[in-house]
Amino acid sequence: MRNEFEKRLARQIKRAKLKVKYEAIKVPYVIAGHYIPDFILETPLGKIYIEAKGYFRPEAKRKLVAVKKQHPEMDLRLVFYSENQAYIKWAVRYGFRYAVGTIPKEWLKGL
Repeated sequence: MRNEFEKRLARQIKRAKLKVKYEAIKVPYVIAGHYIPDFILETPLGKIYIEAKGYFRPEAKRKLVAVKKQHPEMDLRLVFYSENQAYIKWAVRYGFRYAVGTIPKEWLKGL
């Protein structure tokens, strides 16, 4: 159990002699929303969507993962304000191309 309240409830359930499972399943859900990319580069090789990130909030991370999963055709890339290793590790983990400080010249060509 994660806290005293949950432990108290578990004891109540046990006293009632009910069969119980604790955090036994994951229930997927989708929250509808909209994503507005910071920049859309119209390159000779196609569109590249750029998201500029200074402080990278957890809700922004969840949103970007959802967008990438639901729109795999989008070439969505990140430009971080500074070289934050946690942000870079996150980008690598979730398969986002990233840069630090500026948009790389090859991205401007669509590469």
